[in-house]
Amino acid sequence: MQALEKFQKNTREWLQANCPESMRTAMVADEVVWGGRNARFKNPDSKLWLERMAARGWTCPTWPAEYGGGGLNKEEAIILNQELRRINARPALTSFGISMLGPVLLESGSVDQIMEHIPKIVAGEIRWCQGYSEPG
Repeated sequence: MQALEKFQKNTREWLQANCPESMRTAMVADEVVWGGRNARFKNPDSKLWLERMAARGWTCPTWPAEYGGGGLNKEEAIILNQELRRINARPALTSFGISMLGPVLLESGSVDQIMEHIPKIVAGEIRWCQGYSEPG
């Protein structure tokens, strides 16, 4: 069996065993998981799903494993996304830390900044936002 085929098989089996049934439905607006120090989970399965995905680094699958990410290469990340879509899995975590701050830190941050913030972003322990201001 090829490495990617094995990865797909293992991913499919893991998702089948670990993605709660209630997380295999369309996202409900008030059940989006934003993370943070005081995260609220309307559905207890949301917390379980976040914990399971974060433990594998799959909330940020292509981020380096040494910082808590999944360490997946591009092909593996594509397979993971395909398998998540196949079972209609909800995102375990929605975060500006994932989409905006984390990539900047990984590219330009100091080691101390990366070690302080990236693992917490992956785990959903901190929440980020972005504000805009116009001069004058």
